[in-house]
Amino acid sequence: MNYTKEQKEIFREEQRFSGSPMMWIFPLVFVVSAGGLAYGMYRQLSLEKPGANHPTLDPVFILTVSFLLFSWVVVWFASAKSRLEVFIDGEGIHFRFPVFIRKWRTVKKETIARYEVQKYSPLAYAGWGYRRKNRSWDGRNEIVYTVRGKMGLRLYFSHKRLLLGTQRPEALDRAMKKLMGENEQNDG
Repeated sequence: MNYTKEQKEIFREEQRFSGSPMMWIFPLVFVVSAGGLAYGMYRQLSLEKPGANHPTLDPVFILTVSFLLFSWVVVWFASAKSRLEVFIDGEGIHFRFPVFIRKWRTVKKETIARYEVQKYSPLAYAGWGYRRKNRSWDGRNEIVYTVRGKMGLRLYFSHKRLLLGTQRPEALDRAMKKLMGENEQNDG
């Protein structure tokens, strides 16, 4: 969807997982998991030693290992293809996070009670990606879309919050001031 024809674009950013710690963590976990599973498969099928007190059937073990490895590949591929796209125009903030959100979502500027471009801790949200946090410290539900880094735009609404990660906090702050009609000299 192209909003730029209707409204002049103030800010645009696209972030990808590539280059983020997640793209190094997934292969590492995959290698460790695959190594352990491969050893278990070798032990059970070639040496005919069960992996536990109750040996499993060979086809069940093979299906389980295959399913786990396939799941890791799908998760890694989805992460590699995911990106967070955000742009701001005179209407509001538009964003999407393909794999999780395919269609553009719009936050109209009239619905924003207040905003902050601030530092956040990815550990508080159990990492990066799409997160939902119910009943945070101020009693509001929060939805989080982050890819990497520790900076984000937190939007406050009447009963919820939204956090969009950014790699360009200064430009995003200027764009938000322009969107909300704030005079940059007042911050002085």
